[in-house]
Amino acid sequence: MNDASEEEKLVWPPIHEDLRRLYIDEHLSAAKIAARYGLKYASPKTAESTVLYHLKKNGISRRDKAEHIRRVTPEMVDGWVKRYEAGESLKQIAGNEFSPVTVFLHLRKRGMKLRDKVDAQIQAVTKFRRTPFGGDVSERAYVLAFVWGDCSVEKHGRAIRVRSGTTHPEFVNLFKSLFSSHGQIRMYPKLAKVTPAEWNLEVDLDGSFEFLLEKNIQQIPRMLENRDTLLSFVAGFADAEGTIYLHRKTYGSSFEFHVSNTNLRLLERIKELLSAEGYHPRLYRNVKKISTPEQVIEFEIWKLSFHRFEEVKRLLMTLPLRHKEKVTKARLALSSMNSESPFDSEVGPEGWREYLAEIERERQAFIEDALRALSERNVK
Repeated sequence: MNDASEEEKLVWPPIHEDLRRLYIDEHLSAAKIAARYGLKYASPKTAESTVLYHLKKNGISRRDKAEHIRRVTPEMVDGWVKRYEAGESLKQIAGNEFSPVTVFLHLRKRGMKLRDKVDAQIQAVTKFRRTPFGGDVSERAYVLAFVWGDCSVEKHGRAIRVRSGTTHPEFVNLFKSLFSSHGQIRMYPKLAKVTPAEWNLEVDLDGSFEFLLEKNIQQIPRMLENRDTLLSFVAGFADAEGTIYLHRKTYGSSFEFHVSNTNLRLLERIKELLSAEGYHPRLYRNVKKISTPEQVIEFEIWKLSFHRFEEVKRLLMTLPLRHKEKVTKARLALSSMNSESPFDSEVGPEGWREYLAEIERERQAFIEDALRALSERNVK
């Protein structure tokens, strides 16, 4: 079979057999594989990173495990020197893309005097001082719901480490507004399972944020007894994992509001408390699937949905939302519900479709930025 007929059979997205043949058997680079598939991006580096993502997704290991050392540029080391002098540890500088040993070797080549572990810890704590949580009970409820909705939390030494990943720049802005005054936020690109890449966020908080740990779940029923606190909690969930949805029915269109989580007991409690406030939400069970090269992972997720016109309107008016995308969508929806803007049953209220398109453009640009950043660090 000749090369031309072979290339004609290549269909995107790639299958494991084709990628393995091109990368392992034919020993082609990621750039050449991208060319074989005819991938077109604004930057060739983006095409390379997209191929690298699919190699990882299909369980195909990179050829040269020492490649990181050769990929380090003088500009990278310049940045490492500044970060090390500012008090960051070798592990913090290395992140997920390099090893601390690689960073150590390059810093030593620059003649850096490396601190011992105790000095490093003292300097890091002094430079990146963590300030305690000082919000009231409603702020506490919002932050807790936001973190439980779309972040992971763990003990990290004496700190409380909060992590999340996103493809939405407005999520980054919200994360920073919540935590930047309490600790240093680190942001770095990373390959992802659902999209080619995403931006990961990480912050270490002091012990006053222990209420974010799941071991304190028993506090929730007591916290949500207050109406304002309950609304703050629901707003935090909505900003993390909520949706304002335009539903097209047989006779016109209407808006729905959903919050989702894997914690059934928690959503049942919220449903109970909101029912006492005159709402009539419905609880639905869904099974979500994520495919990996090794297996298909299934997990149960629950959705609390609000369908009634007046109840959705009341929620959107009273929830203290902070995520810019959710705030803007709520404003557009309320403008339509109050008959303040023209409504087209095919496309929704004025500005709705345009704003959804704007969100998607920003999201795609953010993904490409992450891929480009990965390319600059990972591709020769």
